[in-house]
Amino acid sequence: MRLPKSAALALAALLAAAAALALFPLEAATTLRKTALLLGGVRRVRIVGLNAYEKDSCAAGRPCRCVALIHGLGDSALTWDAVLLGRKGASSPPPGTLVLALELPGTEGSQPPAEPEGYAIPAQARTVRDALMTRCPEWSVAGNSLGGWVAAWLALEWPAGVRRLVLINSAGLNDPTGVARQTAAVLSAPTAEKMKAFAARAYHAPRAAPMRVWRAVADVIGSRHASRVVAALRVSDLLEKRAHALRLPVLILWGESDRILPRAMGEGLHRLIPGSRFELLPACGHLPQQECPAAVSRALFAPL
Repeated sequence: MRLPKSAALALAALLAAAAALALFPLEAATTLRKTALLLGGVRRVRIVGLNAYEKDSCAAGRPCRCVALIHGLGDSALTWDAVLLGRKGASSPPPGTLVLALELPGTEGSQPPAEPEGYAIPAQARTVRDALMTRCPEWSVAGNSLGGWVAAWLALEWPAGVRRLVLINSAGLNDPTGVARQTAAVLSAPTAEKMKAFAARAYHAPRAAPMRVWRAVADVIGSRHASRVVAALRVSDLLEKRAHALRLPVLILWGESDRILPRAMGEGLHRLIPGSRFELLPACGHLPQQECPAAVSRALFAPL
């Protein structure tokens, strides 16, 4: 029996990753996750200069629900793999759903902006809008951390195209404690030691790893242009004076164990956004899509 080409390539990648796991644990783990996505029917696509993972179960001539997922600073669209695949207790995207997990500009092969200002939050939101509007007229949009800030701006600037917003441990408000600024500084100039400490604060249950893994993590984050994004962040783009203009259903999910962004930021967004809901996720840190994908999946794919 001959395997389809895509399955054969996935199997080869799987075997290669398994063989490399002892010597190159981060690279091998990443390859395993990408292979699982391929075997799970998730395609790698390019839309108006942005790379994305796509899972499409829509049928021609039938209603299609479109869901966009936006990662945070220094992260990538791979952060949504458990949600895309329905793993770790998460339910798979239901039939009749198109899910796009986008790579922000300059990340994992997505086209970087021509000018430094293109990394600013409103500019990134416009880039995401230009990609999404080629696929569906209306979207449910979820964003984690800085991706939540981008998602909020997307909804503000494209109200006809965003029908629902899920903000997951979202940035976007001023933080008088200085924790958010410290986080941005760490991701702007990552080192192995900084990333080990970052993970201890980001996860409810962080995993131990040798320093060679943290060095690899720092190298990967450095390649994602985090420093350019941080350099483009502006106080004038914060949401304090704009969040009240969000006139759509907004759910704010917050991992209770997050020590990267203060819980007060999520509660502040809840107070500012009319009619929003705030839901605290126990035993979950800054990246609920990784630690608590079942809760994220329920929020994303609940009946409208």
